[in-house]
Amino acid sequence: MSMQETTISPASKVESALYSGMVHHQRFVPKVHRFSYKIYLYWLKLSEIEQLNTDITGFSNHPKGVSAVRFLRNDYLGDPEESLETSVLARMSELNGTSLTGDVFFLGQVRTFGWYFSPANFYYLKNDKGIYTHMLAEVSNTPWNKRHHYLVDLAKQADCDKAFHVSPFNPMDMTYRWKIKQPDKNLRLHLSCIKQEKHFEAALDMQRQPLTTKTLRGALLSIPSMTLKTVVGIYWQALKLFIKRVPIYMYP
Repeated sequence: MSMQETTISPASKVESALYSGMVHHQRFVPKVHRFSYKIYLYWLKLSEIEQLNTDITGFSNHPKGVSAVRFLRNDYLGDPEESLETSVLARMSELNGTSLTGDVFFLGQVRTFGWYFSPANFYYLKNDKGIYTHMLAEVSNTPWNKRHHYLVDLAKQADCDKAFHVSPFNPMDMTYRWKIKQPDKNLRLHLSCIKQEKHFEAALDMQRQPLTTKTLRGALLSIPSMTLKTVVGIYWQALKLFIKRVPIYMYP
């Protein structure tokens, strides 16, 4: 896959943004099941967090106060005593086998009204030429609350073996196939789960908007708690799959 340089409007003060759009899930085997939800995710350049804390009303990276949205270090990977960017680069480098450097961008959910839950967070690495070279996917499972990381080289996007139990309706012996486009005005991320044939696929199809006090307020008014919507959606769809008698694979 060819990679193009991303562009940022000269008028933009920060590169952080909001992405809003749709999340799609479709199951093919052994029963057909599909759904789509409206969603928004935060796109945060980790080196800009302090600036966002100052510039955007309602956004904070501190545990105390009255802000509705809190990007708290303890919610994310690595040692809370070191910066999240440092932890992400260390984990990327560990999985890559050689050192990786650049600017790290977070795509995921943020603690809202005191509650945090995110089934997947994505960390994109951008080099000094403005090209995103790698993506670290941090996958969580519920209710076990474990985490696992997959590193994707965006120039190769090679298939990888599933190594972590997430959905009880998917077996472990599967292959992940990624299709990830360079984030810009649009963000598209597609994952297929293969076992001889395609069993399941999930996709994000989102559009970028600036992250400002106004757009943050608009996002919260449209979906007051993205985390609550995510949790309810997971269990609601699980109930539908159970009713359809889709086989259950127990947590190993």
